Amino acid sequence: MADAEEYFPRGGKKPTGAHFKQSGNFLGVAEKAEKKKKKPKKKSEGDDGYLSDEAQDYLKTHKLNNNLIFLSSKSLRPGINLLGRVIHVSDVKIKVSMPCKLLGNVMACHISESYNKLLEAYVEDKTEKVRELSQMFKPGQYIAVSVVELAPGNTMLTTMPQHVNSGKRHTEIKKGAIFQAAVSSVEDHGYVMDLGIPNTTAFLPKKDANPEIDLDTGMVCWCAVKSVKQTADSSVVALGAAPDCLQAARLQHKPDSQLLPGNALHFTVDSAVDNGVKGFVFDDVQACVLRQHLDKGKAKRPAVGQKVTARVLFVMPPRNMPYLTLKNIFETTYPDLEQERKYKDGDIIEEAQVLKITGRSVHMKLDHGCTAVMSIKRIDIEEEMTDEEVIAKSYPVGSTHRVRVLNYNLSDYFYSVTDDPSVVNEKYFTMEQLSVGEIVDGHVKTVTDSYILVSLGRMHGYVGLTHLTDTGVLLDPRQGSNPKLTKKFKVGQQVRARVLSVDPAKPALMLTLKPSLLAADLDVLQRHDQAVIGKVYTGVIYAIRDYILVSFFNNLMAYVPKTMVSIEPIENLTEAFHVGQIVSCTILNVDIENKKLLGSLIPTQTFRINRKRKAKEKHDSIGEERETEDEGATQINEEKDKPKNKQTLASGDAPDKKKKKKKDNRVDGEMNGRTEGKTSEESDAIDTDLSEECEQVLTPEDLALLDLSQCRTKKQYKKRIDSILNAVSEIHSGIPLLEEKIAKIEAKGLTTKNKMLHTALHSEKLINEERAKKLNEGLETARRALADLRAEPHNNCTKQTDDVQPEVKENIENENIQKKIDKKRKANKERKNAKDETEIRDKKRKGTDDVRKTEDSKTDQGRKGRGEPAEKRRTVNVTEELRPVLHAPSAKDFWSGTLDSGKTLQDQQSSSSDDEEKEQPKKKRKKLSVAEKLAKAREEEERLREMEKRAIESDAQPRSADHFQRALLANPSASQLWIAYMAFHLQATEIEKARAVARKALSTICFREEDEKLNVWLALINLENRFGTKESQQKTLEEALQMNDTFKVHSKLLDIYVDTGKQQELSALVDLMLRKYKKDPKTYTLCGTACYKLNLKEKARYVMQKALNVLEKKEHVQVLVQFALLERDRGERERAEALLEQVLAVYPQRVDVCAVYVDMLVKENDIERVRQVMERITSHQLPARKMKVLYKKWIEVEEKIGDEGKAEIIRQRAIEYVEKAKF
Repeated sequence: MADAEEYFPRGGKKPTGAHFKQSGNFLGVAEKAEKKKKKPKKKSEGDDGYLSDEAQDYLKTHKLNNNLIFLSSKSLRPGINLLGRVIHVSDVKIKVSMPCKLLGNVMACHISESYNKLLEAYVEDKTEKVRELSQMFKPGQYIAVSVVELAPGNTMLTTMPQHVNSGKRHTEIKKGAIFQAAVSSVEDHGYVMDLGIPNTTAFLPKKDANPEIDLDTGMVCWCAVKSVKQTADSSVVALGAAPDCLQAARLQHKPDSQLLPGNALHFTVDSAVDNGVKGFVFDDVQACVLRQHLDKGKAKRPAVGQKVTARVLFVMPPRNMPYLTLKNIFETTYPDLEQERKYKDGDIIEEAQVLKITGRSVHMKLDHGCTAVMSIKRIDIEEEMTDEEVIAKSYPVGSTHRVRVLNYNLSDYFYSVTDDPSVVNEKYFTMEQLSVGEIVDGHVKTVTDSYILVSLGRMHGYVGLTHLTDTGVLLDPRQGSNPKLTKKFKVGQQVRARVLSVDPAKPALMLTLKPSLLAADLDVLQRHDQAVIGKVYTGVIYAIRDYILVSFFNNLMAYVPKTMVSIEPIENLTEAFHVGQIVSCTILNVDIENKKLLGSLIPTQTFRINRKRKAKEKHDSIGEERETEDEGATQINEEKDKPKNKQTLASGDAPDKKKKKKKDNRVDGEMNGRTEGKTSEESDAIDTDLSEECEQVLTPEDLALLDLSQCRTKKQYKKRIDSILNAVSEIHSGIPLLEEKIAKIEAKGLTTKNKMLHTALHSEKLINEERAKKLNEGLETARRALADLRAEPHNNCTKQTDDVQPEVKENIENENIQKKIDKKRKANKERKNAKDETEIRDKKRKGTDDVRKTEDSKTDQGRKGRGEPAEKRRTVNVTEELRPVLHAPSAKDFWSGTLDSGKTLQDQQSSSSDDEEKEQPKKKRKKLSVAEKLAKAREEEERLREMEKRAIESDAQPRSADHFQRALLANPSASQLWIAYMAFHLQATEIEKARAVARKALSTICFREEDEKLNVWLALINLENRFGTKESQQKTLEEALQMNDTFKVHSKLLDIYVDTGKQQELSALVDLMLRKYKKDPKTYTLCGTACYKLNLKEKARYVMQKALNVLEKKEHVQVLVQFALLERDRGERERAEALLEQVLAVYPQRVDVCAVYVDMLVKENDIERVRQVMERITSHQLPARKMKVLYKKWIEVEEKIGDEGKAEIIRQRAIEYVEKAKF
């Protein structure tokens, strides 16, 4: 039969040599054109010694143009078996290297059938242990794989024995054959193995197992057939998996089916080609060995005609030619890759010698006996020269070149290199070369709506939306969607980034483009041990809940509680902060063991003084000022180039007359309010410096002390109380020193040079007093918490006796601290040597303090006698000492009620005097116990709470149409307020007004408030259902269904019909919902509940039957349980029990259903039925945790309605079960 020509060649294929040409023969008979002479390929000029001398002579004397064909992705087909090596193991897949530079992935579901069953059991909570892939496979391990699916850039493989060993019959199993088998189960003396061959039973004794592998169910391993017993129907195989057993196994006879990877056989060398060796196996089957799979040792170099042991790599389709390897793959189970790989990815080799050129590949020789291949993708095409000759011009044999290692091919045993200058000179080649916090330059590779990819040489870094700009992801409430931040970047754009985190194992590289994080002087926090308590670090808000998580570098997170977010309390943190926002976070606590950080977003307050002084003026006062500075005076930075400020200070005008109105929350102590007018005139305004710049006086350390969330035990509370007491004592001890320094400056006279220091000292004094006040408040809070812990009812009598008088101990501690402080103040005042005016002022101040101390001591004694808590004791007034003699109130102070404050002061004095009169008889009262105190406090708290609730309800509830309108102006989207307005009109039988209010509400409420609008629609439907006609109700219902979720409207309409008792309308609505929402299980539960409430039992049972017919089988249990509960409450108890019995009969492992059934029987006091059910359920073989729940439930029921003897018997049965299970 003649050869058929191809009429429509594709892919640029040239036509055959037969063509028509016009000549003397005008009919155009086909004539053969002269073919172009092909140039013979140049002989190889050198070899790297992979053949013996005899074979090299044979190669020189014979022209070999038939090179071996490499396996490629185009020649791969599903079902091809190959010998591969593990490159990387992740959580869900294994990356595998295959011969001829091919790659593939084995998913976790393609390991073995027994491993899949184990995963299913784990998902269904039937087992608690499953081995991870990293425990089953190691990098460098040899495995047999089979191609399952081919996709562009992703080849799916499998190691399942039924795929790898497919096509084999049990009669083909012979001694010496090697299979990859999976462990089906672990027995006492060995392992039942799955070969994937039908009618085959395989067993691996533990004595013959591989000692390097800890086998478990689901794992795969290499096994050699040691013996086999065959019948016509089945075969029983004994296996061995030790390395010496695998090395000794060989196939002696040709199998009927294809050769499997890993099997050993005798290979006879026949001829050599440029890229390998050809030969025969089984005397007549042609096979070959690729160049890179030959052993290169001198003693192992094969000669022509020599027989060597080789192992199957793969079988090349379509001629089914076996490709072999001479490597000893079973020398060890887990090869040492560090010893095998002499070079790492990215290493630069200065002198790589060219050995051979085959096609467009340059073979090079490296140090340590390694070889490399460099692929040339682009070459200059010359008609007179072959590709090898063109490449040889640039890479002559024997020349050396500077190259860089791209990667190492595990299955081909050579390195891929390149001499491209851009790659060789690339700074960052692998992720191991990058460090966290390093600034890098790259260009944008990919831009999407949610992220961008930045290319750094051969690596790609991920930049999320939160790290594109400093603003982060700020939602625009007008648009209601994410901003398109990625539009600011274009593909190819050069960017500068910083490494956030790098994980070479995954591999994963995270970058940030935030300008704030690209600062050169940024303090990079990447480890817990680097964090310094009290130090401020720049971070990014990662998540916002009831707290804030601040992220730093290297995935480091700091927890910021709600109390540490802002000075002022914030109800909704998402309104004040957003994800991706740059914040300054102060580290409050570091827990290195648990890897936790506690942070604060409240800024620390620092005050600075300008230390610039003229060198010429070295007066004594200046020297004293500098001494005070060196002693720790807080410094304030002030600009000297403000003429207005100088004029104000020089003129002596009161600052409150020159400046604007002050805020109400400023500190109530101004320097113009000093007792002496001179000091007030010449000193700076303290309120401006303190109130505007120092709204927060507590330091992060103080805030950490006041945060009691970490305290759980009495010991922790006591330790925290001691720390607060020490802090308060330290603050109080420093105040007299400040007062002494202030007095010295005032004694010498205030000048323009020392008044700033005078102002700074007063500021520090006020801040210290305010700090002490807040710490005292926190101290009382901690003491109350400690008292509550001590007063728990389960404490014994001894503990109650010790805890009855905690307040007395606390008062003694406070008195000791106060005595120390008073001694220091007295000593400091005795050292003062100032002018008469200063002495008079000091005496006045001392007298005032003595009066206060006397009054306070009396008040404290009275309160101690009455048993009042410690929090009612005296607190230090920050600005009391700086109160002016004559105060001129401003216009806004006119309505503040000065007379009332005076009356209040008189009332306080009178009440204190009354308390002093009554303190004597109260001392004689009998002291209450701790439990009585707690009970009395609870009663009082409940009474006050009820009174407050009644007062709030009476005040907040509008009582007229005007009240409602004013309230709705303030909150127009509040549906509850609109509904209350409708009810107000309905009480007066003004139905039309109620309808008008509902329509107005629907037009007023914001369209984003869908739930609020739905509430109004439902109220309007309810109104029409009760007071309207069928037409008006139907019209309103149709409008509501158009504007809202139909399922929500119909579900609420069920409740409305139930409340009004309309059975006919309810039945019609149920039929409608069963048709419209038949795939939703909630529909049947809601409809059934409504039918039972209106005593439509038959309709409800029809709904249940409809659910069983329509829903999927996995939804049946939940539906049956819900209807059983409804039958119990509103139907027939026997029917409910029958439903649960039916569920337990089909699903005995459903412990939750069993618990519901038992609770139902317990309510009926039917102990016999309970015992029958529990006996039946516990007889099944269930997981241990479920058996624990069942036995515990049974014991509780017996103790409740049964007898103690039966409960003890059940306990004994539970113990026997545990012993039998051998936990």
